[in-house]
Amino acid sequence: MIAILSRNRPLAGLVLLTMGAIGLHEVGFLVNSPALTATISALLLVFGLPHGSFDLAILRRADPSGLRRRSRPGIVLLYLGFAAAIYLVWRAEPVLALASFLVLATAHFAEDWDDCGSGFMAAGIAAGIVTAPALFHGAALRSLFVLLTGDTAAAVIADVMLLVAPIACAVALVGLGILWQAGRRRAAVSAACALAATLLLPPVPGFALFFCLVHSPMQFRRHADSLALRGFGQWGRIVVPLSLGGLGIAAAVLVLNNNASLATGVFAGSFMTLSILTVPHMLVPIVAGLWAPGRQPGVC
Repeated sequence: MIAILSRNRPLAGLVLLTMGAIGLHEVGFLVNSPALTATISALLLVFGLPHGSFDLAILRRADPSGLRRRSRPGIVLLYLGFAAAIYLVWRAEPVLALASFLVLATAHFAEDWDDCGSGFMAAGIAAGIVTAPALFHGAALRSLFVLLTGDTAAAVIADVMLLVAPIACAVALVGLGILWQAGRRRAAVSAACALAATLLLPPVPGFALFFCLVHSPMQFRRHADSLALRGFGQWGRIVVPLSLGGLGIAAAVLVLNNNASLATGVFAGSFMTLSILTVPHMLVPIVAGLWAPGRQPGVC
């Protein structure tokens, strides 16, 4: 383990940050407060959105004929259409929107652990990370869900997560062992840090540490490498405009929600924005594949 960390500074930094955050929480310096929750929620967007900004470039590389210049506005409109639809679901049925987001997020996070060689184990690692807060921070999780949706029925979601968490965490631990035995030591250590953070830290800081320091960098590197983009000079022109667009959507959600307090608004707006952008991030590539020019209707 020490040899692996000594060869990999980012991984060593992740371990130290995880241990430091857990230590601060244990001695009472990292506690739940509206200001801290709002600050961390905002940082989620700043450091979490960039990894999704490669979507259009990846689609164009995968199907250059289907994503000619004239079809790019259609893809953008498709993204915005999905985003608007999810926002409307949040306004009409917020509890359903939250439950759906957690399920979709778990499916999306499972992609991070493909190295374990088993879809079931990858899903188990993701489910363990998502549901772990319910084990030791159930009351805080229920309060956050009610605050996010404005509906006391959302507390039931935390109760369901508590039922799932023991099995999911057990599967996740087995998955970590598989990653380690397969020689995927970096992935195993990253998953261990993510699981420890979401298990031991309060829900928002724990999720933020996983999302900003594990999921987003992992996906960012994967996408940048697949597009052969090296350095800010190459990927900055893609990442910066689309990330600013995502932050613009977050600002619009914050204004439209009209929450009673700024702290509540930032927290709710940040997580709603993640949900709003996760759906097109996952579904647009599928729809675009069916929409490619030359594909006849009804032909798969």
